[in-house]
Amino acid sequence: MVAVETIVGSRSSGGASAGAVAPRTADHLIASIPTLWLAIFFLTPLAFTVIFSFGRSTFGGVELGFTLDNYATALSGFYGATFVRTVIFAASASALCLAAAYPVAYFIARHTTRRRTLAILLILIPYFSSFLIRVMALHMLMSRGGASEIVLNALHLHAGPLDILDTQTAVFIGMVYAYLPIAIVPLFVVLDRIPRPLIEASRDLGASPFKTFLFVTLPLSRPGIATAVLLTAVPMLGEMVIPKLLGGSRGVLMGQAIASQYLQSQNYPLGSAMAVLVLIAVAVIVLALARLTKGFDEVTA
Repeated sequence: MVAVETIVGSRSSGGASAGAVAPRTADHLIASIPTLWLAIFFLTPLAFTVIFSFGRSTFGGVELGFTLDNYATALSGFYGATFVRTVIFAASASALCLAAAYPVAYFIARHTTRRRTLAILLILIPYFSSFLIRVMALHMLMSRGGASEIVLNALHLHAGPLDILDTQTAVFIGMVYAYLPIAIVPLFVVLDRIPRPLIEASRDLGASPFKTFLFVTLPLSRPGIATAVLLTAVPMLGEMVIPKLLGGSRGVLMGQAIASQYLQSQNYPLGSAMAVLVLIAVAVIVLALARLTKGFDEVTA
């Protein structure tokens, strides 16, 4: 009997282990699909971009090699000024989006209950409409004889025609306008999940509303702040449509300059060097945001 039980037990354990191996194999196969997709359509083009950035431009092609001339060109003169302007625009416009989105998200999270879904829908529906249509609508508002000019003249805040198009100011306004809705949502999600007892405990201990916000609400909303900055600053670094439509020749940013090198000048090494610089700026932002949210588990615990 003991021998029979031993044999049966060994068979059952072997079947269980075989059954456990099968789901693991299936999980690995499923996980390999997006990994392969990223490797082919993201990592491979990225590797070619980095390799091309050290090459030399030929007539419509690239001569592989190692030179830093492309980076020297990308960081000097017109292209260097464009890169600096792009970083400044992305940082300042993202900060303005954050400053405008935070009170809106806070109000929705704390002072709306029944109409919360409606408020989020009113914010997201314009964002999910055509990006080109929204930018063109802003173009019409800021053009000469548009609604903005009429309102400003009627309120005596401006006199005469409104010459704001084809300027860097128009590009800045367009970037804030386009990406503000997507900054509200992650802030709302985080603020809504902050436990109310923490807020009440802070006030019961004698903290003023300002101190409660500064030492309780704001630290606990760091993941939302980081996500909002990530969703706005990163696409702003590569923005091409808004500078083209609202800035003209005076509002050129790095995305437009890169597209010009690839599509018009066909200077692929210089365009690749510019793209690598933008990727470095994105990496710096990601590292800064990771540092901002470091230790958040300890805070929420």
